[in-house]
Amino acid sequence: MIKVLIAEDEPLSLQNLTGHLRRLLGADALIEGASNGREAVDMARRIRPQLVLMDIEMPVMTGLDAAAIIHEALPETHIVFLTAFDRFDYAVGAMRAGGADYLLKPFDSAQINACLQKLGLLTEKQEHREERSENPFCAQFSVWLANHYMQDISLEEAAEAMGMSSFYFSRFFRTAYNRTFLEYLTSYRIERAEELLRQTDIPVREIAPRVGYTDANYFTKVFKRHCGCTPTDYRSRL
Repeated sequence: MIKVLIAEDEPLSLQNLTGHLRRLLGADALIEGASNGREAVDMARRIRPQLVLMDIEMPVMTGLDAAAIIHEALPETHIVFLTAFDRFDYAVGAMRAGGADYLLKPFDSAQINACLQKLGLLTEKQEHREERSENPFCAQFSVWLANHYMQDISLEEAAEAMGMSSFYFSRFFRTAYNRTFLEYLTSYRIERAEELLRQTDIPVREIAPRVGYTDANYFTKVFKRHCGCTPTDYRSRL
């Protein structure tokens, strides 16, 4: 039975990694999580994992310090570092602390799979296991956005709702949706406006606040930029 420890203080990142590894490695794998460096050291000593996925920026004790202790106590354990910061000193520190690999956030499933293959922890059967579940981040964000798009929301508020820092949320979002948060939010709002224009006779000035725009004139400008015509013209063409 393969045993994996994920040391990650971002709740959603921990959830995503756990979910992916569970689908990949199967129900028999032991997958544990730690939210700070000290907890990671204690848990590693207890379960003796074959693999530790270690965030470098960790509270209580840094990932580098925790990894050095784990590497000394469990030299056969593979340690893979995770970080959102592309810094050379982090890469050097990771290797000195006994790191077997180094993944820069946000990473995708293919990178995780390739890492496990490199370490010899992925069987051919596991490699070809189908992932039938929807991306947990996209599923959670879709529900949140559907309930908040009509409000004056910001990237910072969205990040907090997802349990992420603004920096990590921004990078993770770009990877998941191939566009920025603002680009996605604007498109989403305009699509909702189009639905209201098609399906109701609500005046344009009242549609604007229903899709998150307090200024009707600004809403008209954004709509025209995306659709090539004003909301009034859009409705008249139906």
